[in-house]
Amino acid sequence: MPDPRRAKGRRHPLAFVLALAACAVLAGAKSLTAIAEWAADAPATALAALGGPSREPTGPTAPAEATVRRVLQRTDGDALDEAIGTWLAARDPDRPQPGRAEARRPPASLAVDGKTVRGDRRTDGTQVHLLAAMTGTGLVTAQREVDGKTNEITVFRPCSPGTT
Repeated sequence: MPDPRRAKGRRHPLAFVLALAACAVLAGAKSLTAIAEWAADAPATALAALGGPSREPTGPTAPAEATVRRVLQRTDGDALDEAIGTWLAARDPDRPQPGRAEARRPPASLAVDGKTVRGDRRTDGTQVHLLAAMTGTGLVTAQREVDGKTNEITVFRPCSPGTT
């Protein structure tokens, strides 16, 4: 996944900043400021486990709020979604192995549903609506933003894996 920042002056790897943001949100952070505060309060062992570079004698340091804000605002959401989906798919224990006869079989089931993202509003006040396709094991194979009034059936075909 491409890093939206210039190469010059980067102190924190993109994966580290994104991992910090994910952990902060899972811990209850609801704003960019709260994400940066969570990261600043995280112990050095947590920062190291999330991939923080250790340039200081005391261990890794958290990025500043401005860094968190710039990275998250500039990150391509579709590219991030695809990177996470690919990473998760590679860890699916039920996925067919390449080169084996079972690799030609389609997944046993696929559930498709649309949901409104809670707590997220655009600057114009509208909410974000997502359509996701998930396997029986809980792996999201595809996800797409859709209009809130859209019929899920009409959007499902273009969202199918391999047709994006």
